[in-house]
Amino acid sequence: MKKRYIVTPKDKEAADLLDYNKATDNDLIELVLTEEQFNTLNCYGIFSNLNEILGSSIDDFEDESITDERQLEMGVNYLNAINVNDEVARKLLEKLIYLFQEARIRKTGAYFYF
Repeated sequence: MKKRYIVTPKDKEAADLLDYNKATDNDLIELVLTEEQFNTLNCYGIFSNLNEILGSSIDDFEDESITDERQLEMGVNYLNAINVNDEVARKLLEKLIYLFQEARIRKTGAYFYF
């Protein structure tokens, strides 16, 4: 089963290591999505809406990084405004918000490996 990774480096050094595929689990805050979890978020249009709002390309078989502080803030604002009724989707959304918030605080980014 395919897994999709969304990660936030803990610091600038970890972001540099990530660029060279040398970051370890200790360097990253990770959200690993199963296909089912991805589909749950995708049915709410979360990734396509992030793409539209941020001018990004979060999609199947794409790697994308959101590192601009303004884009991260816009992402947090958008994600916080989403209202989902599904408990599973709400918990996943909370984790995604956390990654974006940590990326802003740590001045790194949110990296999508789909």
